[in-house]
Amino acid sequence: MTNVRRFVVAVVLFVLGPAEARAQLCIPPLCVGPVDFPLVPSLPLGLTSPPPDIPPPPPGCPDASLAMTVLVLSADGNETGLPAIEQALDYHSVPHETWIASQRPGQLVPTALATQCTGRYQGVILATGALSYTPDGGVTFRSALTAPEWVTLRTYEAQFGVREISWYVFPGADNGLNPASGGQDTGASPINATLTSAGQAAFPYLTTANPIPITLAWTYLTTAADASVTPLLVDAAGHALMSSRVGPDGRETLAMTFDSNPYLLHHAILAHGLVEWVTRGVYLGEYRVYLTPQADDLYNDDDLFGGGAYRMTATDVTAMQLWQLGVQAIGGNAGFRLAFPFNASYSTLLDLLSITLTPVSSLFNFINHTWTHPNLDTVSYATASTEIGRNDSFGRSHFLNYSTAALVTPEISGLLNPNAMRAAKDIGVKYIVSDTSRAGWDNPRPNIGIYSTLEPSILFIPRRPTNLFFNVSVPSRWVDEYNSIYASYWGRNLSYAEVLDKESQFLLFYMLRGDIDPQMYHQANLRAYDGSHSLLSDLHDLALQKLRRYSTLPMESPDLVRVGTKIANTMARNASGLSAVVQPGVSVTLTSPVALHVVVSGVCQVLGSEVYGGKCITGVDVPAGGTVAMPL
Repeated sequence: MTNVRRFVVAVVLFVLGPAEARAQLCIPPLCVGPVDFPLVPSLPLGLTSPPPDIPPPPPGCPDASLAMTVLVLSADGNETGLPAIEQALDYHSVPHETWIASQRPGQLVPTALATQCTGRYQGVILATGALSYTPDGGVTFRSALTAPEWVTLRTYEAQFGVREISWYVFPGADNGLNPASGGQDTGASPINATLTSAGQAAFPYLTTANPIPITLAWTYLTTAADASVTPLLVDAAGHALMSSRVGPDGRETLAMTFDSNPYLLHHAILAHGLVEWVTRGVYLGEYRVYLTPQADDLYNDDDLFGGGAYRMTATDVTAMQLWQLGVQAIGGNAGFRLAFPFNASYSTLLDLLSITLTPVSSLFNFINHTWTHPNLDTVSYATASTEIGRNDSFGRSHFLNYSTAALVTPEISGLLNPNAMRAAKDIGVKYIVSDTSRAGWDNPRPNIGIYSTLEPSILFIPRRPTNLFFNVSVPSRWVDEYNSIYASYWGRNLSYAEVLDKESQFLLFYMLRGDIDPQMYHQANLRAYDGSHSLLSDLHDLALQKLRRYSTLPMESPDLVRVGTKIANTMARNASGLSAVVQPGVSVTLTSPVALHVVVSGVCQVLGSEVYGGKCITGVDVPAGGTVAMPL
């Protein structure tokens, strides 16, 4: 069970995120910011404010309807913030179209945005405010949209009431902002930004007592130029870092004067609120805070770094139970629950671990991990069937929170073995985890899985390995192994507290993003090394403390079947040809050629709705060839 190599790739990719952005996206001599270069200072072609003559709404259209898709406008596809924008929408499962304007010159015409009374997009996001780019390596800059295209876009937004976000702007008249008084390298001088009262209303899920750290992103300092601008996020001097504006044409826009990329904390903190704002809170898909630890090899033992092996004890179960109850008692954490992939052949009637766990097993989730934990890459159908089937029988007879439909294969093996996959399918397995650190097994897109090519009824749920290695059970051994791998990267050995800080940051990002993928641990990580604390509990305590520093949203730990069901429903929706239209303030109408279960946020129904963080999220079944209308 040598899983160490899997974790190396994951941690290096994560911690190198901002550095990669600097290396790949800085174009000398314009690399004056820590992540990217400053934007050009104005809209090209002389267009510095909305056109004064906005035509009235289309004739004969007392009401406007909007397709539930967000338009993402990019100049050339190379903006540092573009992957962050797409990631934010994907984690919400919001349908979106990325329009690379320089590759489609002159094509943003009225018919590209609307057909009579129906708009094609419910929201617009600009990667940069001016959509500027350099076609000749920095000699000249120009806007990727022509003046007529800007007029077309703004006319559409005004007529159909569509909001626009400029994800990163050089402040100016177009945003109702005064010229920048300066720029700040937040890599050298981070900004602790705070929400104004208007910002708190726009981002109600954020913990307002704590600042939002902006770092590793070039930031322009400016102030509102007139009363039409409302600062939402400011620094200690009152500079408007994020502001909204209602223009003379009635358009509602939001602008940020700091850049972002998918690896920056301020992006992860703010992304949910930005998606909510641009869609007016009504959109296809959903967002939740997930944390789903799975500790493999219950009842089995794990070889330890430095020698020996460890198997959980009755003391560990009691400490784990008390710890989980303590986590659940903290505001917003009631949905937290550990999951245990188990190997039942190692459980006996007189086993103190089994005797202690059985009475409290309803507190946890359990997943089939095969009977004896063999590698399934080359086993026969008979062997795979026996291994999966015997463990399934044990799970059904011993655990309340167990389903035949879920499976974690030993060492994530057997996924390409026809015998193993056929045996799993025949027993009733629908969802099997993969390993995101292995080539070809990561999420194709956020919160999306991979269907088996051998047994198409089986959906692989990408699971995230962690740097809490399978073969450590006490702090000193974890630190020793961690430093043996990463000391050269960090330039020194890290302490236990520093390792916890680094690794809890992964979990924080997963939660803030709304990442539904479960995380991999092992039963040895739950050893109560001092009678009450474990490596896993220490790691998660710190991650949850960090989460509550910024977010008040409830945290959930869905079982693997629920995770798989959500992913499968999203994938089916994406492939279905679903038509989704919102008539703002009136209704949402869904029409599908195939039967679907569709999740819509911001719609409250008597049946099928649940309230999450004060917001209605509704699941609705749309029949094949049918239409469902839901009032707002």
